[in-house]
Amino acid sequence: MPVYAPVESRTVTADIRIQGEVSGTQEQPVTVGPPAGAERIVVTSVSANPGPLTNGQLLGTVSNRPVFLYSVDIPLFRNLVAGDTGSDVASLQKALGVPQTGKVDSATLSAVRSAYSAANVEPPGGRYSTTITTAEFYTVPTSLGALSLVSVAPAGTSVDNDHPFAVLGMGSPYVSVRASVSEAEQIKLNDKVTITGSGGKKGTGAVAKISDFQSSPTSGGRPPGRDIQINLDAGGNLTAGDAVAVLFGTESKPDMAVPTIAIRSDSGGDYVIKRSKSDTPARTPIVVVRNADGWTAIKAEGLAVGDEILVSQ
Repeated sequence: MPVYAPVESRTVTADIRIQGEVSGTQEQPVTVGPPAGAERIVVTSVSANPGPLTNGQLLGTVSNRPVFLYSVDIPLFRNLVAGDTGSDVASLQKALGVPQTGKVDSATLSAVRSAYSAANVEPPGGRYSTTITTAEFYTVPTSLGALSLVSVAPAGTSVDNDHPFAVLGMGSPYVSVRASVSEAEQIKLNDKVTITGSGGKKGTGAVAKISDFQSSPTSGGRPPGRDIQINLDAGGNLTAGDAVAVLFGTESKPDMAVPTIAIRSDSGGDYVIKRSKSDTPARTPIVVVRNADGWTAIKAEGLAVGDEILVSQ
């Protein structure tokens, strides 16, 4: 008995979707000491949200004193006052965007006061004897890469060395997924991907690393396979810790499609046999667009969605 199947409108794609997670290259806790006159270290306000950070950003206040974050070539290793000189001074000046004289001068102190003014807090020592303190100017080396905020303790929380004020992500965040053997065979270095997370979060990236075969399953239950690292492009809103879905390839729109086993070939090219009202089946030429999961997207002038074609006989 001949078996027929209808021509369908369906998405035929070899695109691969794999669940993964956004990670940072390195994490660093932000621990702070008690400000002068304070007996406890308590978070009194939070100003930054998880995600990318800018140089000089106010993270929040601890015991009503601000904590600013700066990425510098040479982190501060001492408190600074007017007239101090050194490589740490020049590095801070570079981050503040003032001339790098290597000396705490009027331009440096003016930039520091502006930061405090924007935070509505008086600087240590006041306006005329301003001190730049390591407790309030938290500095990290630029060699660690881009900065992001992984987490921050909520207002009212007591913090110490075991319970940090915040956790920084150092370096550009990336996405890690485990691909099965068959999936990994279709993934190549520098392939572009689209990434989506919960709450409308999204981003794009490119495949940066493909590991050797990993014989053990992941902690999340993914089977043995190859680990894929995807470096994120700038402009997205994904943050470390986000669970995401990674689409390798691009979304395909519905095409006219038939079961792959219905396609035949001869010297004239590819064709299908269309069911006709007469006793003679109609040979209908087609152009194959793509194959995936037992279906083939086609183009054919002599076919329409709903027509029946011969699958087997």
